[in-house]
Amino acid sequence: MKNLLLPILILLFYFNSNAQKENFCSQAKISSNLLKRTTSPASAALMNNYDVKFYHLTLDVTKDTNFIVGNVRTIARVLSSSLDTFVFELQSTMRIDSIKIGAATLPYIRRTNDVYAVLPLTYNLGDDIDIVIYYNGYTSGAGSSAIGDGYSNGRSTRWGNKVAWSLSQPFSAAEWFPCKQDLTDKIDSSFVYATCDTPSMCGSNGLLKNIVILPSGKRQFQWENIHPIDYYLISVATANYIDYSTYVHPLGSDSVLFQNYVYNNPLTLPTFKGLIDTTGYTLEFFSTIFGPYPFAQQKYGHCLAPFSGGMEHQTMTSQGFFDFEIDAHELGHQWFGDNVTCQTWKDIWVNEGFASYCEYLADEHYFPGTKAAKMLNVHNSVMSQPGGSVWFTDSTNVNRIFSSRLTYDKGSAIIHTLRFLVNNDSLFFLGLRTYQNTYKNSTATAIDFKNTMESVTGVILNDWMNQWFYGEGYPTYDVNWNQVGNQLYLKVAHTTSTTITTLFKTPLELKLIGASSDTTIKININTNSDDFIMTIPSNLTMTDITVDPNNWILNKVGNITKDLSLNVAAIENTKLLSIYPTNTTGIVNIESSSPIQMNLKVYNTNAALVYATSLNNSSSIDLSHLTSGNYTIQIENEFGKAIQTQKINKQ
Repeated sequence: MKNLLLPILILLFYFNSNAQKENFCSQAKISSNLLKRTTSPASAALMNNYDVKFYHLTLDVTKDTNFIVGNVRTIARVLSSSLDTFVFELQSTMRIDSIKIGAATLPYIRRTNDVYAVLPLTYNLGDDIDIVIYYNGYTSGAGSSAIGDGYSNGRSTRWGNKVAWSLSQPFSAAEWFPCKQDLTDKIDSSFVYATCDTPSMCGSNGLLKNIVILPSGKRQFQWENIHPIDYYLISVATANYIDYSTYVHPLGSDSVLFQNYVYNNPLTLPTFKGLIDTTGYTLEFFSTIFGPYPFAQQKYGHCLAPFSGGMEHQTMTSQGFFDFEIDAHELGHQWFGDNVTCQTWKDIWVNEGFASYCEYLADEHYFPGTKAAKMLNVHNSVMSQPGGSVWFTDSTNVNRIFSSRLTYDKGSAIIHTLRFLVNNDSLFFLGLRTYQNTYKNSTATAIDFKNTMESVTGVILNDWMNQWFYGEGYPTYDVNWNQVGNQLYLKVAHTTSTTITTLFKTPLELKLIGASSDTTIKININTNSDDFIMTIPSNLTMTDITVDPNNWILNKVGNITKDLSLNVAAIENTKLLSIYPTNTTGIVNIESSSPIQMNLKVYNTNAALVYATSLNNSSSIDLSHLTSGNYTIQIENEFGKAIQTQKINKQ
């Protein structure tokens, strides 16, 4: 059945993708670059005195305006020794009718968007507060239809449908409902009961448990989410929709509801149906590489809304349109962003970098012939400027949080590089699944991810993290080469695009172009200028070299030059990176910049040979069998030339 779908997929991909597509997710999320969170540090500290367990939003909405009448029931557990004031955020333009605990109405004061409600008694550590806030008002006067407004209304220019919808990331949830905006405080469960005029429909998170027809003729859509959810992932969208629902069958689940609210327009569903169905198959694919779909008990689906991009609302993404890569990106967020959420906005890479790489993985799976061009476009975007790191410190700057070039594209590119370093897809994807399982229903940092991948793969990622995540820029490689028989002599040098990161230590693939055949080799770059001697196939007559032919790392290429002067004598100064420790009880590590076959010899103080072995790149040797004393380690290249010595003390 899936094979029959591929011709349709290829046509859809052709008509709905382009070579240099902007990241619409990023573009939507930076539409309001003046957005700042207004909560004071003191108020945020007071909100940390409780843990939100449950939100129940009861809303009266319409597709025609951004006016909301509603109430939010909050159940929160006290984390401090005592609590007599309940603090929350709500946009100052929204009117509060009352705040109640049971029948008691609470006094409160407002300072900009912060609200301080005086509790009727002092609550103690571990007590639960059950409080309801009644409010109404127009949510914003800015008229922006993207992430800058928490709640907007507008009309689709393509289809003509009126819609009202929420987009709360990163600081805008308080623009449409009273809440605590803290990434680390995931809400254990949430209900959204939204009432709207018939024939409108309201989409939201979780399962639609009931549609209640009210005496007024309006309908209340009762959505219930049973999974932990971050504040900015709670959503509602209202329009004259039709419900296009199917079921998908991902690994680890019997079936998952795939529910889509599409404009009630004769052409909308026929236009997008193929892409929607394809997303269901992509969900099945992602479940095989990331682990079971996290919200299989509930659903996955979409609500259309007239903005340029997508927003990964948990179990029901809001999107302006359907597109193969955008659909894959937002779906990937259900694992990376929703199941595991960034712990701070400075860690947004664990959301957006991975969702962006999901685009590549979907291309690779369905259209392997396009993956090279996809990653090349990502690299060109990153290298359109010389600097910039994935990591940043200003978490109030929305433009920087959602930088298309750095958070999305560079974030995606360095995950691809990590996959190259691991050099084993089974281990790489096991690491991703372990990360999902370890931090499910919670939050994580970039360091949490690094530590998980190191633990699973055994690959030390300090250089990768320092160069590609914290570091800036990229290398430009110059290669001099010469072939003498079946010996290849190489000098590989690189400069960097910034003075922030002056060295990129990394494996590097070189494609050796021959007159009648090609072959790809891998070398280890450890300095800004490395020398190599290696044996190549005797039937390969080289004509050229291609650097990084599979686009594993961000780089540019300078001069590729055949240099007839390169020979053994020219490269006899090939250096080992290190021999350590010099004081040891047995184990000595040899880290080499040269992939040639090498011989190791150990001499005692009388110059007698006491141990010999062969080496290939980096190795560890065990000298525990030697008696205590001083020794000399000598490394020879494959031609018997001594290239480095090191004195050690065997304890």
